[in-house]
Amino acid sequence: MRNLFLKIFLWFCLAFLMIAATLFVGTLITGMNESLRKEILNRISLYLPLEAKLAADIYEHDGPAGLKNHLHRMNQSGDVDAYIFDASGKDVLGRSPSADGIEVARSTSDAEPFVGRVGNRGSFAAQQTVATSGHRYTILLVIPAPSMIKMAGRLGFSRLFGLLTIILVGGGFCFLLARHISNPVVQLSTAAGRIADGWLDTRSDQSIRSRRDEIGRLGRSFDRMAERIESLVQGQQRLLGDVSHELRSPLARLSVAEGLLRQCPPEERTEYLDRIESEVEHLDQLIGQLLTLARINSGADPSPQETVDLTSLVQELAVDGNFEAQTKQCAVVVYSSDPCATRATKEQLRRAIENVVRNAIRYSQPNSKIEITIDRQIFSEHSWAVVQVRDHGPGVSAQHLEKIFQPFYRVLTNNAEQTGGAGLGLAITDRIVRMYGGTVKATNASTGGLVVHLELPLAV
Repeated sequence: MRNLFLKIFLWFCLAFLMIAATLFVGTLITGMNESLRKEILNRISLYLPLEAKLAADIYEHDGPAGLKNHLHRMNQSGDVDAYIFDASGKDVLGRSPSADGIEVARSTSDAEPFVGRVGNRGSFAAQQTVATSGHRYTILLVIPAPSMIKMAGRLGFSRLFGLLTIILVGGGFCFLLARHISNPVVQLSTAAGRIADGWLDTRSDQSIRSRRDEIGRLGRSFDRMAERIESLVQGQQRLLGDVSHELRSPLARLSVAEGLLRQCPPEERTEYLDRIESEVEHLDQLIGQLLTLARINSGADPSPQETVDLTSLVQELAVDGNFEAQTKQCAVVVYSSDPCATRATKEQLRRAIENVVRNAIRYSQPNSKIEITIDRQIFSEHSWAVVQVRDHGPGVSAQHLEKIFQPFYRVLTNNAEQTGGAGLGLAITDRIVRMYGGTVKATNASTGGLVVHLELPLAV
């Protein structure tokens, strides 16, 4: 059976029918069994004295064979087992009733017949009588529990109709409940199929997302998964297009330089060879950054994490950056440095912060400073190390602040055109910091320049 709705519906119906049958049988065994038993006992108590006298006379007149036939007819008509005891307390037909029955027969008299139950072991009726000959006999009737068929026959049409109504109403509720559970699963299966077919904007139905049970949480998780898949696929497509564009420019320049090299006189070849070398270096750097970004995105870097002294690392990067910044008459200065440590791969973390520092050097105005601070902060009940790198460049317009961490995204300024950056440094920084549970954001300083904030969780 492969239909989930049918499975759920049949199991609900089976459970409901079992409960209904249990209640039905319980009602028969308790209420109706007791009422029927009382009715039988009342009827027996009326004709018991006459039946006892008749049985005794038949025994004396027709003997054991006649009595046996008579008792057999009694059993068929009244569904009881009858025994006749003589004055010595023995069954005249040589049978052996239960010990409880014998005890009831011995304790009864013609003045005080017994009709009732002995504990929880059965119902009995006993009557002592005197035959025509003057001999004393005792008749014992053993009354079995009423049969299910007999009790079912006493239910009547109204009760059977009520039971049928309960089953039909319960079946309807089982149907609605099964559909309530299975329909969202079918809808989610259809949505998953549409995503597999390439319709990445497919989302679960609003009726599923608005539910507050496990299925509602499944629908919301499905939507988050779909959004993530769509974002990743679009990002990969965008990255592929950006890579193609970025590779095409240096390759075109290489092709031009190679063509000119073939046509130029020998004394001019050095210039074109230098140009080719420069473009090859640019391609090598670009490919290296692309491989780094792909490795970080895939999580394929096997380097083990360690506790990194973030303060010492920033000091080292400031010294290296200051040496590079001298070409622009700039300086890299660490203004404040709280002692901080975090868990990360040291080389990856070095690359992340170095990219920010070098980006700040690239866009800073001559004779300015790149300011670095390291602070310990507590927010959202967690401790963080916050590294801030500020330059004194042109800054970034508000609509571009969140986009500068995307691969190949560059704000087109004159300074950016002079540096010729590939637009991968900040994207690599963003991926590395987020990989270690941190965040990166950029803001414009009130007095000009860009401030990049790197937040990393402190090592415990």
